Order: sequence, then C-alpha cells, then structure tokens
Amino acid sequence: MLVSLKELNGSIVNGMDGGLGEIKDVYFDDRFWTIRYLVIDTHPWLPLSEKVLISPIALLNFNARERLLNVSLTKEMIKDCPKVEEHETVSREFEKFYFDYFGYGYYWMDTDTWGEYAYPTALSTRNMLSFDSASDKDIERTNHLQSSNEVSHYGVNAMGANKGYVKDFIWDTDNWSLRYLVIDTHDWLPGGKKILISTEQLESVDWEYNTITCDISISQIKASPEYCHDKLNDLEYLARIKDKLQVDP
Repeated sequence: MLVSLKELNGSIVNGMDGGLGEIKDVYFDDRFWTIRYLVIDTHPWLPLSEKVLISPIALLNFNARERLLNVSLTKEMIKDCPKVEEHETVSREFEKFYFDYFGYGYYWMDTDTWGEYAYPTALSTRNMLSFDSASDKDIERTNHLQSSNEVSHYGVNAMGANKGYVKDFIWDTDNWSLRYLVIDTHDWLPGGKKILISTEQLESVDWEYNTITCDISISQIKASPEYCHDKLNDLEYLARIKDKLQVDP
C-alpha cells in the first residue's frame, strides 16, 4: 500500500501492550530510498529528550484510515532500547548496538536493500549462519541516513529548468521503499501544480545545497496528472503517471 509521509507523521504506533507514541519523522537510506527507522515521540510516558527509533523490521501493519501502525514491540522493550539524544546522528555503531539489543539481522551485511532479503520483517530473527559467514566481509562502516522532514522543501531541478520543490514523500508499506516524490511545480509552470516523480527519475542529490536533480522534461511535467492523494492506490491512476514519466524519445 502507498502512503504519504504526511499520513505517517502524526500516526500512532501501537505495541503489543498499548500505544507507544506518535510518529514525528522517518530516517531513510539515501542509497536505496528506503525507510530504516520511524522516529517516535513517546510523550507522556518517556522523556522527550531522547529519540526513540523503531525499525520497519518490527512493523506488522499500517491502517491508513485510522492512522495506526502496529508493531511487535512492548513498552518495556522500548523503554530499555538504545536511544540517541535529540540532536545526535544515528551512526553505524549505534545501529549495531540497536540491532543487537533486538536480536535483528544486520541489513548492511549485504548489498541489497534489506541484506539478502526483499522485506525488512525477514530480519526479525537473526540468521546466525548468514550472520557468521558475513562477519568477515568488508562491511561499509558509514550509513546513509537522512531525515525526511529535513529533505522536505528541497529544491528540484528538471532538465534545463528552474527549481520546483519537494512537498511530500510516497512510501510503499510492503517494503518501506520510497516510490515517489510529490513536487510543487509552481516555479516551472504558470499557476503550478503538484505532480509525482518516480525515484527512477532521480539523477542526483546535492545534500550541501539541498537540491535534487531529475531527468524529466518540462513537457513531461505539463503532461503529468495532477497529484491526487486519494488515488495513490488506484492502479489506473498510477499507470497514467508511469506512462507520462517515460523518458522522451
């Protein structure tokens, strides 16, 4: 199911023994455009001075209508899990500590999005054979995590055109990958409109200058359907978007 970041932010995370908190951000991997962590606000039952992270490995299902995300965790597990201070970054060292606490398999042990698996939940129990065999590999020591809230409003450059702006993100709750960016095109088109751009159309990201470059043309932007949140899971609507985003001959 496709959901927007605006739907996720503010949604309630429900554990095995009650509510755990409210989603306030997600951290995604900028190599795979995949959510690695949900950042939740645990007020009022835990201090606000720490970030509480929940990996998609623990996710059971997301109810978009009720804005409720169910996870296979308890309050006690969250209370005792590794946390980072509000303004600290999430290092690979922290991730290892975090994954060891929950007994998860390391997603960074292989070159695919979730290690050797297609879906994050497959890492809920560590595969010791794969874990041991991968332990001697030259594993990348630096992760590539970005805050979706910080990337919102980044400038977007199309081919030979001025900037549009990132307005939202569309995530696939099957594997928690980023499928589309919602782009405001008012600087490209008179009056402007919001459109969806596939991650396949992204060429590069300049994190220093807060700019994303994509390989679509102004004619494609003009022809693209207006973004309609209510049609995110309408196959005909998505097919129209895919057709309009094809590379110009």
